[in-house]
Amino acid sequence: MPETEVLIGRAELLLSQGRAAEAIKQLTEVLRQDPQNTHALGLMARARFDQKNFDAGIELAHRAISIEPNESYFHYLLAFGHYLQDKNVDAQSAISRAIQLNPYQAEYFGLWSLLLLEKNQFEQALEKANEGLALDAESISCLNARATALNKLRRTDDAIDTMRAALDQDPENSFTHTTVGWNLLEKGRQKEATKHFREALRLNPNAEAARAGLKQSLKSNIPPYKWLLQYSFWINNKGKQARWIIPIGIYVGVRVVGALSRNAPPAVAMIGTVLVGLYILVALASWFLNPLANIFLFFHKDGKHALSTSEKWNAVLTTTALITGITLLATGFFKGQQFEDSTLMLSGLVLVAMAMPLSQLEIPIRFRRAPKMQYYTMALVALGLICLGFISTGNVNDILFALFLFGVVAFTWIIPFSR
Repeated sequence: MPETEVLIGRAELLLSQGRAAEAIKQLTEVLRQDPQNTHALGLMARARFDQKNFDAGIELAHRAISIEPNESYFHYLLAFGHYLQDKNVDAQSAISRAIQLNPYQAEYFGLWSLLLLEKNQFEQALEKANEGLALDAESISCLNARATALNKLRRTDDAIDTMRAALDQDPENSFTHTTVGWNLLEKGRQKEATKHFREALRLNPNAEAARAGLKQSLKSNIPPYKWLLQYSFWINNKGKQARWIIPIGIYVGVRVVGALSRNAPPAVAMIGTVLVGLYILVALASWFLNPLANIFLFFHKDGKHALSTSEKWNAVLTTTALITGITLLATGFFKGQQFEDSTLMLSGLVLVAMAMPLSQLEIPIRFRRAPKMQYYTMALVALGLICLGFISTGNVNDILFALFLFGVVAFTWIIPFSR
């Protein structure tokens, strides 16, 4: 059908230019004329993925598979959609089927390698990337996956050589520049990383991974934030179990040191006090450095455009709560007020505590279909405001105040493990 072929050709061109909405119009007409056209279904799925409408894209991939169940590409497309949704088990099943049907497509092995990277199986990821490169030495997805795997395995020289090969192969590839940027950022080379993220966004202004990387690289110019980011990379590379075992282990260790130092000689007690103080400082920094660093981006020519609306509001609200809270606490302290009787100090404590949920609050606020933890976050903010209302009248509600503080402490443990 000549007309449908022309429409499909236009759609392919529009997709390559990042114009998904216009491509969908062409493909809708094709599918109106021929609902069983699997080529159009596959392209439509890609367009939906580009629009981040993953459910619609996956449904289209399933439709194509129902018509041509032995076409490996549609299984690959399905796997890619699941990968974008972080549904890695489903993605693994689909990519395994694609490779079973056609074991000679390098891109399939590139996606398999990326899935293994998600599971921190770096050696296996490198192996799959190499298998793909054995089929096609110029495969961009395999080169990027190989570079990331080598970087995670601390084979820096090999990783750099692979990244250079990927850039030489396709210097105008946004995904490659993004991958190189993240690899450099993990090595603490934020200035070089920033250049690649900027280039990735020049090539594809909608590249969210590049935008996220640009924000991180710019904030890494603040030394404390850079140290925190490097710790984040380190702990994430240890695997999912380590993400909660290590923080709990550190917490228990600090509590033990604190308990032992109470009855220890003065010198040892001082060391214990310093360790506990450092732990508290790092714990607070892990919550507040990100929104505070976002304030820094407000005044950066690139950073102010990289921040989302929610991140801007988080930065303003968190910083305001912290500064106001600390000011009230300091004012009450220098006035010699007793904490439990001081409106200033109680209000200051509530505001400092509120800064934690405010740093995680999604704005604009959604009361329907919001993530479960957002309801908890909103409840804590509301409870904090109620506590402030009671404190301002001089009638502190001890039950609500205790419930709020307990909720904030629980929040600091629950949120990291819910991500």
